[in-house]
Amino acid sequence: MSDAHARRIAAMPTQLDTATTRLTVSALVFLRVAFGLWMLWHEALEKVQHWTPQTLPRIIGGWTRGEVGYAFYQSLLRSVAAPNADFFRVLVTSWELVFALCVIVGLGIRVVAPIQVFANLNYILAKTYSSPQANLDRLTIMILVVLFLVSAGRYWGVDGYLRRRFPRLSWL
Repeated sequence: MSDAHARRIAAMPTQLDTATTRLTVSALVFLRVAFGLWMLWHEALEKVQHWTPQTLPRIIGGWTRGEVGYAFYQSLLRSVAAPNADFFRVLVTSWELVFALCVIVGLGIRVVAPIQVFANLNYILAKTYSSPQANLDRLTIMILVVLFLVSAGRYWGVDGYLRRRFPRLSWL
């Protein structure tokens, strides 16, 4: 057997490696799509359907009253978010809709995930880290970190297509 032939055989994946890889890819695709659908249904569409111009000022008011929140963040909410509640209502609703759709189709995961982590960190700061209401925000951040690190859009997503089509987009 030639040296080149031996190297080719050694480089071939075993059946177990192939099955494990398929299972891992399937699990990542499931996580990405299920998380995106959850964000679309429970976050974005809920805001689109139920948020009125009074909703966000009421939420911000709840975060800024009482002793639960962080003082530095409460003052930021009072001085920046509350006066611009209409803008933030449209921004948050639009962003979560775009984000959920991008996650579902696997488009720009390494771009949108850090932006959503920033949004969730802001939600946690408004609620305080140890608050039970921040549990989903912490879980969302963990899922987003995984999706970012493995670049989940590469697998059965638009990022994978773009990456193959345009090699300069290898960072996707």
